[in-house]
Amino acid sequence: MKIDVVIKVGGSLGTWKGIGKLLDSIERWKGSTNVLVVPGGGVFADLVRAEYRRSRLSERAAHRMAVLAMDQYGLQLCDLASRAEPASSLNQVMQVIRGGRLPVYLPSRSLARRDPFKPSWEVTSDSIAAYIAGLVKADALLLLKSVDGIFARDPKIDPSAPLLPSVARSHLSRYSGVDREFGRWLNGIDCCWIINGTRQARVKEWLESGKTVGTCVVMRGVRQNKQD
Repeated sequence: MKIDVVIKVGGSLGTWKGIGKLLDSIERWKGSTNVLVVPGGGVFADLVRAEYRRSRLSERAAHRMAVLAMDQYGLQLCDLASRAEPASSLNQVMQVIRGGRLPVYLPSRSLARRDPFKPSWEVTSDSIAAYIAGLVKADALLLLKSVDGIFARDPKIDPSAPLLPSVARSHLSRYSGVDREFGRWLNGIDCCWIINGTRQARVKEWLESGKTVGTCVVMRGVRQNKQD
Protein backbone atom coordinates (compact mmCIF):
# COMPACT_ATOMS: atom_id res chain seq x y z
CA MET A 1 0.00 0.00 0.00
CA LYS A 2 1.31 3.43 -0.97
CA ILE A 3 0.69 6.92 0.43
CA ASP A 4 -0.49 9.05 -2.48
CA VAL A 5 -0.91 12.45 -0.82
CA VAL A 6 0.46 14.08 2.32
CA ILE A 7 -1.74 16.89 3.64
CA LYS A 8 -0.12 19.23 6.13
CA VAL A 9 -2.69 20.98 8.34
CA GLY A 10 -1.28 24.34 9.40
CA GLY A 11 -1.29 25.32 13.04
CA SER A 12 -3.24 28.48 12.27
CA LEU A 13 -6.26 26.28 11.44
CA GLY A 14 -6.33 24.93 14.98
CA THR A 15 -8.43 27.85 16.19
CA TRP A 16 -10.88 27.52 13.28
CA LYS A 17 -14.12 25.87 14.40
CA GLY A 18 -14.50 23.97 11.12
CA ILE A 19 -11.24 21.99 11.29
CA GLY A 20 -12.79 18.75 12.59
CA LYS A 21 -15.49 18.83 9.93
CA LEU A 22 -12.86 19.50 7.25
CA LEU A 23 -10.82 16.44 8.23
CA ASP A 24 -13.91 14.24 8.19
CA SER A 25 -14.80 15.68 4.78
CA ILE A 26 -11.30 14.94 3.48
CA GLU A 27 -11.75 11.30 4.52
CA ARG A 28 -14.88 11.21 2.34
CA TRP A 29 -13.60 13.29 -0.58
CA LYS A 30 -10.32 11.42 -1.04
CA GLY A 31 -12.04 8.40 -2.58
CA SER A 32 -9.46 5.65 -3.20
CA THR A 33 -6.54 8.04 -2.67
CA ASN A 34 -4.40 7.15 0.34
CA VAL A 35 -3.91 10.31 2.39
CA LEU A 36 -1.61 10.98 5.33
CA VAL A 37 -2.20 14.08 7.46
CA VAL A 38 0.80 15.82 9.05
CA PRO A 39 -0.04 18.39 11.74
CA GLY A 40 1.61 21.75 12.24
CA GLY A 41 2.53 22.96 15.70
CA GLY A 42 -0.44 25.21 16.45
CA VAL A 43 -0.67 27.01 19.77
CA PHE A 44 1.63 24.38 21.25
CA ALA A 45 4.53 25.55 19.06
CA ASP A 46 3.69 29.15 19.97
CA LEU A 47 4.22 28.23 23.62
CA VAL A 48 7.59 26.71 22.76
CA ARG A 49 8.62 29.93 20.99
CA ALA A 50 7.59 31.95 24.04
CA GLU A 51 9.55 29.67 26.39
CA TYR A 52 12.53 29.73 24.02
CA ARG A 53 12.72 33.50 24.45
CA ARG A 54 11.84 33.61 28.15
CA SER A 55 14.05 30.77 29.33
CA ARG A 56 16.79 31.20 26.70
CA LEU A 57 16.47 27.61 25.65
CA SER A 58 19.03 26.04 23.34
CA GLU A 59 18.09 25.62 19.68
CA ARG A 60 18.28 21.86 20.12
CA ALA A 61 15.85 21.78 23.04
CA ALA A 62 13.45 24.19 21.31
CA HIS A 63 13.51 22.10 18.13
CA ARG A 64 12.71 18.90 20.01
CA MET A 65 9.93 20.62 21.93
CA ALA A 66 8.49 22.03 18.69
CA VAL A 67 8.36 18.53 17.19
CA LEU A 68 6.51 17.34 20.29
CA ALA A 69 4.13 20.27 19.74
CA MET A 70 3.25 18.69 16.39
CA ASP A 71 2.27 15.51 18.25
CA GLN A 72 0.05 17.51 20.58
CA TYR A 73 -1.67 19.34 17.73
CA GLY A 74 -2.11 16.02 15.94
CA LEU A 75 -3.85 14.54 18.96
CA GLN A 76 -6.07 17.62 19.11
CA LEU A 77 -7.04 17.17 15.46
CA CYS A 78 -7.89 13.52 16.05
CA ASP A 79 -10.15 14.47 18.94
CA LEU A 80 -11.96 17.09 16.86
CA ALA A 81 -12.51 14.79 13.86
CA SER A 82 -14.60 11.65 14.16
CA ARG A 83 -12.80 9.82 11.31
CA ALA A 84 -9.16 10.63 12.19
CA GLU A 85 -6.76 8.45 14.17
CA PRO A 86 -3.18 9.11 15.34
CA ALA A 87 -0.24 7.06 14.04
CA SER A 88 3.42 7.15 15.07
CA SER A 89 4.90 4.83 12.44
CA LEU A 90 4.32 3.87 8.83
CA ASN A 91 2.97 0.50 9.94
CA GLN A 92 0.42 2.24 12.14
CA VAL A 93 -0.46 4.59 9.26
CA MET A 94 -1.26 1.60 7.05
CA GLN A 95 -3.34 0.00 9.79
CA VAL A 96 -5.40 3.18 10.14
CA ILE A 97 -5.94 3.36 6.37
CA ARG A 98 -6.98 -0.29 6.21
CA GLY A 99 -9.46 0.45 8.97
CA GLY A 100 -11.12 3.08 6.78
CA ARG A 101 -9.96 6.05 8.84
CA LEU A 102 -7.77 9.08 8.22
CA PRO A 103 -4.24 8.77 9.68
CA VAL A 104 -2.71 11.77 11.46
CA TYR A 105 1.03 11.35 11.79
CA LEU A 106 2.74 12.09 15.11
CA PRO A 107 6.37 12.64 14.06
CA SER A 108 8.27 12.84 17.36
CA ARG A 109 9.08 9.14 17.62
CA SER A 110 10.55 8.80 14.12
CA LEU A 111 12.43 12.11 14.35
CA ALA A 112 13.89 11.06 17.69
CA ARG A 113 15.48 8.10 15.89
CA ARG A 114 16.64 10.07 12.83
CA ASP A 115 16.33 13.83 12.58
CA PRO A 116 17.91 15.34 9.44
CA PHE A 117 17.18 18.94 10.46
CA LYS A 118 19.62 21.40 11.92
CA PRO A 119 17.89 22.77 15.05
CA SER A 120 16.71 26.23 14.10
CA TRP A 121 13.54 28.31 13.86
CA GLU A 122 14.35 28.54 10.14
CA VAL A 123 12.80 25.06 9.94
CA THR A 124 9.09 24.70 10.67
CA SER A 125 6.50 21.97 10.31
CA ASP A 126 6.25 22.88 6.59
CA SER A 127 9.75 21.48 5.99
CA ILE A 128 9.05 18.51 8.26
CA ALA A 129 5.90 17.72 6.26
CA ALA A 130 7.90 17.90 3.01
CA TYR A 131 10.51 15.57 4.47
CA ILE A 132 7.84 13.08 5.56
CA ALA A 133 6.20 13.24 2.12
CA GLY A 134 9.53 12.33 0.55
CA LEU A 135 10.10 9.60 3.13
CA VAL A 136 6.80 7.85 2.34
CA LYS A 137 7.30 8.48 -1.41
CA ALA A 138 4.07 10.44 -1.75
CA ASP A 139 3.22 11.82 -5.18
CA ALA A 140 1.83 15.09 -3.85
CA LEU A 141 2.04 17.43 -0.87
CA LEU A 142 -0.78 19.80 0.01
CA LEU A 143 -0.22 22.54 2.59
CA LEU A 144 -3.45 23.80 4.16
CA LYS A 145 -3.09 27.24 5.69
CA SER A 146 -5.40 30.06 6.77
CA VAL A 147 -4.35 32.17 3.76
CA ASP A 148 -4.99 31.59 0.05
CA GLY A 149 -1.40 30.70 -0.83
CA ILE A 150 1.84 32.59 -1.46
CA PHE A 151 1.60 36.29 -2.22
CA ALA A 152 3.99 38.52 -4.16
CA ARG A 153 4.49 40.56 -0.98
CA ASP A 154 3.56 40.01 2.65
CA PRO A 155 -0.24 40.63 2.67
CA LYS A 156 -0.05 41.72 6.31
CA ILE A 157 2.10 44.65 5.18
CA ASP A 158 0.57 45.14 1.74
CA PRO A 159 -3.08 43.96 1.58
CA SER A 160 -3.09 44.63 -2.19
CA ALA A 161 -0.31 42.08 -2.85
CA PRO A 162 -1.47 39.60 -5.55
CA LEU A 163 -1.75 35.87 -4.96
CA LEU A 164 0.85 33.96 -6.97
CA PRO A 165 -0.78 31.06 -8.86
CA SER A 166 2.63 29.44 -9.26
CA VAL A 167 6.10 29.77 -7.75
CA ALA A 168 9.26 27.93 -8.76
CA ARG A 169 10.67 25.66 -6.09
CA SER A 170 14.00 27.49 -6.40
CA HIS A 171 12.27 30.84 -5.66
CA LEU A 172 10.31 29.81 -2.54
CA SER A 173 12.79 31.39 -0.12
CA ARG A 174 11.92 34.81 -1.56
CA TYR A 175 8.45 34.70 -0.04
CA SER A 176 6.98 34.59 3.45
CA GLY A 177 4.37 31.87 2.89
CA VAL A 178 6.62 28.93 3.90
CA ASP A 179 9.84 28.58 5.85
CA ARG A 180 13.12 29.34 4.10
CA GLU A 181 14.24 25.69 4.10
CA PHE A 182 11.01 24.28 2.65
CA GLY A 183 12.08 24.09 -1.00
CA ARG A 184 15.14 21.95 -0.37
CA TRP A 185 13.04 19.20 1.24
CA LEU A 186 10.68 18.78 -1.72
CA ASN A 187 12.54 15.73 -2.97
CA GLY A 188 10.81 13.08 -5.07
CA ILE A 189 7.47 14.88 -4.94
CA ASP A 190 5.76 15.54 -8.27
CA CYS A 191 3.17 18.04 -7.06
CA CYS A 192 2.96 20.62 -4.26
CA TRP A 193 0.18 23.11 -3.60
CA ILE A 194 -0.49 25.68 -0.90
CA ILE A 195 -4.16 26.57 -0.40
CA ASN A 196 -6.59 28.00 2.13
CA GLY A 197 -7.94 25.18 4.29
CA THR A 198 -10.90 27.24 5.47
CA ARG A 199 -12.18 27.28 1.88
CA GLN A 200 -13.50 23.73 1.94
CA ALA A 201 -14.69 23.78 -1.67
CA ARG A 202 -11.10 24.41 -2.76
CA VAL A 203 -9.83 21.45 -0.76
CA LYS A 204 -12.50 19.25 -2.35
CA GLU A 205 -11.69 20.58 -5.83
CA TRP A 206 -7.98 19.91 -5.36
CA LEU A 207 -8.57 16.35 -4.17
CA GLU A 208 -10.83 15.68 -7.16
CA SER A 209 -8.90 17.48 -9.91
CA GLY A 210 -5.41 18.30 -8.60
CA LYS A 211 -5.88 22.03 -8.95
CA THR A 212 -7.79 24.94 -7.41
CA VAL A 213 -7.33 28.53 -6.26
CA GLY A 214 -3.98 28.69 -4.49
CA THR A 215 -0.29 28.48 -5.26
CA CYS A 216 1.25 25.61 -7.18
CA VAL A 217 4.95 25.02 -6.55
CA VAL A 218 6.59 24.33 -9.89
CA MET A 219 9.11 21.58 -9.26
CA ARG A 220 11.13 21.80 -12.47
CA GLY A 221 12.50 24.54 -14.69
CA VAL A 222 9.26 25.65 -16.30
CA ARG A 223 8.64 29.26 -17.36
CA GLN A 224 6.88 31.03 -14.52
CA ASN A 225 3.84 33.28 -14.36
CA LYS A 226 4.80 36.90 -15.00
CA GLN A 227 3.84 37.81 -11.43
CA ASP A 228 6.59 35.51 -10.09
